[in-house]
Amino acid sequence: MQKFKNIFFDLGGVLFNIDLPRTLMALAELGVSIPVSADDGKPLRGLPVGEHPIFQLIAKVDVGEVRREQFLEIMHGICRPDVTDEQIIDAYCTMISVPTSRLALVKRLREKYNVFLLSNIGDVHWDYVLRVTREAGYPMDECFDHCFCSFQLGVSKPDPAIFQRVIEESGVVPGESLYIDDFDDNIKAGAEAGLLAYKIDGNTLEQHVPLLFEEEMGK
Repeated sequence: MQKFKNIFFDLGGVLFNIDLPRTLMALAELGVSIPVSADDGKPLRGLPVGEHPIFQLIAKVDVGEVRREQFLEIMHGICRPDVTDEQIIDAYCTMISVPTSRLALVKRLREKYNVFLLSNIGDVHWDYVLRVTREAGYPMDECFDHCFCSFQLGVSKPDPAIFQRVIEESGVVPGESLYIDDFDDNIKAGAEAGLLAYKIDGNTLEQHVPLLFEEEMGK
């Protein structure tokens, strides 16, 4: 593996496990009509493409076009009348699980590297992430030098603009920066921006740690 000084981690599917069907099932229990086959295999900003409004909503949330209050208003329009805000948020966030061992790895890597997060994520999921990582003893600001979130930037991967902006704002040299993601289009865009792009399959980071980090960390 080529030497690097900086690391950019994707969040969902890389650092955190993502189980989208789990959220779809939870939303269905709240009365949302979910298509039987929601995934046609084509990634849209890290999520399956679908004509169903829920996928269009997720895409808008991820780029900040829809924020928490509007998200809840929209969801109340497609859930049962008795559903609460808390139930909607819980169902929407149930797709995310947080392996603390990965956060421990990131925190250790930060002792030697500049470590950044680059994630397609909306404010609803981000608030959840901030809470659960803090409760787990690994606050995000202790794990990363900076977190770049699509909803704050107004643009999402694989748009080349997000990579250019992140490179400029972080001040890194792209050729000295490892970028880890689990979607082909994101990896291609990162590589075109000059980053050392490395693709992993979703939720398999541990399998790649020996190749990527063991030597550099002096194990």
